[in-house]
Amino acid sequence: MKKLRITAIVVGLLIAGNACKHDFVELTNPNQITTGSFWETGDDALAGVNSVYSALYYDGLYLRLYPWIMDIRADDMRNTSPWWTQEVMNYQVSPGNPCYIAPWEHNYAGIFWANQVLEYVPPIEMDEGLKERILAETKFLRGLYYYHLLAVYRDVPIITELPSGPEEYYPPKSHREEVFKHVIQDFSDAMAVLPTKQEYPASEMGRATKGAAAGYLAKTYMIIQEWELAEPILRGIIDQQYGSYFLVPNYRDNFTTDNENNSESLFEVQFSRDVGGTTLGWAGNPSSAWSKTSGKARTYAPLGFGWGDVTPTDWIFELFQEERTVDDELDPRMKASMFFDYPGSTVYGIPWEDLDLPNHVHVRKYLNDDYYPNEDEWRSEINERILRYADILLLYAECLNELGRTQEAYPYIQEVRDRANLPDLATTRPNMSQAEMRDWITRERALEFCFEAIRYVDILRWGWLEDDSKIEMLRERDAEFELFVKGREFMAIPPNEVDLNKNLEQDPGWN
Repeated sequence: MKKLRITAIVVGLLIAGNACKHDFVELTNPNQITTGSFWETGDDALAGVNSVYSALYYDGLYLRLYPWIMDIRADDMRNTSPWWTQEVMNYQVSPGNPCYIAPWEHNYAGIFWANQVLEYVPPIEMDEGLKERILAETKFLRGLYYYHLLAVYRDVPIITELPSGPEEYYPPKSHREEVFKHVIQDFSDAMAVLPTKQEYPASEMGRATKGAAAGYLAKTYMIIQEWELAEPILRGIIDQQYGSYFLVPNYRDNFTTDNENNSESLFEVQFSRDVGGTTLGWAGNPSSAWSKTSGKARTYAPLGFGWGDVTPTDWIFELFQEERTVDDELDPRMKASMFFDYPGSTVYGIPWEDLDLPNHVHVRKYLNDDYYPNEDEWRSEINERILRYADILLLYAECLNELGRTQEAYPYIQEVRDRANLPDLATTRPNMSQAEMRDWITRERALEFCFEAIRYVDILRWGWLEDDSKIEMLRERDAEFELFVKGREFMAIPPNEVDLNKNLEQDPGWN
């Protein structure tokens, strides 16, 4: 089997926050599965955890919107769409904007399904080892959904149990520090139990692993600047305590269907063309009749091959050209990440000079130009690699620097640079100070992770949007920051959620 197929089941489906629009009337449909008749066997438990994965494929997550809204808010990408994302880039919000609504609803859908599994699976009589793994997978996923929520919104409600009465359908916000504590607990619990990637059979690739939990736990500690806590976990991943991970030789293998679930991938969202029906599908919850898989390629592809909704900034285009390889060539990651004019360059097999594209540079990462003439089918099956070993290496270098161990950081940065055939940093920029190394790492991360929905999380955790000088720097790199005002670092809570939930307050910056 090429990829783990995740099938959504609905056992009393409820998206947290939206349930309060309905009357609290208990009705039983004799033709529908209920919680009383479903959670009985080990197969039910396995189907239950599979449903928790399914939220990753909803529009508010990796079907389309989460990578899009995270990328366009960073300094390496511009929004070129007239659609709802224009409001995002204008730092505005209207009640019906799905860019604000879908990430909220669909992360909470995953959290709700996770809470079902954690409540109903423990009493089931089944193989205890499998049960423990299912519960650990579920905790990892619940932590991951909260991790996404905290990347998009400032403060969010913590929901860890199924509602038992009407008032529990109106959860108040918790401060993000409290939510991070919950995320840390879920990732820690999962890390202690989950198998390593190598312990799963090939047919189960895509499930949560010990390495994935360790990686996200370390990333969470980095966000809250707990360097001492992040360091041993990052070190443990590098030392293969949580599974075996290595950089793949070919950088582009991380963004195509070639070499998926490879040695560099700690966690990736699985996509396949072998599932789905014949109806395109658009809004609402996915169904088995939808033909659409990942919407990223269609959205990011240049106009004429896709919708051209995004474009790299000139800043990232120029940054790639500031340092040549040891062979005096362009950084190979540039060609892997972008379409642009260079000798022999093509776009979906057509020579650059034969095209009349609207910009001098376009995104190439996660597109199907190696396989198809365009993205018209909405049928991309490229797995989204949302946590790579390169991230671990650069985070460890950053962590060492923040701990005052700056000179120790060089080898971990160089391991990433070596794949790009770049000169030895210890030779070209020896003995950097902590401040110089801090600035350099932001550059290395921009080049390695451009257009991967990582950059804006970095900008937030570095505190750049609270620093006037950094805000001015961002405005020089990306004119979209001209409209930024402090207090809108995070997206507004969807106005309809505030209207529906009497205990939910809008963030002050959006009032």
